[in-house]
Amino acid sequence: MANKEAQEHEIKGNKLICPICSHEEFWTRETLMNTPGATFLGFDFANKQAKNYICDNCSYIMWFYE
Repeated sequence: MANKEAQEHEIKGNKLICPICSHEEFWTRETLMNTPGATFLGFDFANKQAKNYICDNCSYIMWFYE
């Protein structure tokens, strides 16, 4: 589910800054990290998720996996 409200974020105490345009506000979404085996067997729901931060200025996407 996407959160289209852009705001500043920190990752492990570090302010998130876009490496492309230096903008400091991002909106977020979560994306499944699909694996071929789980997809083949129809178990996509079992894959882990990554958090995406999308720059509100240039749309560059950063992925973080916990």
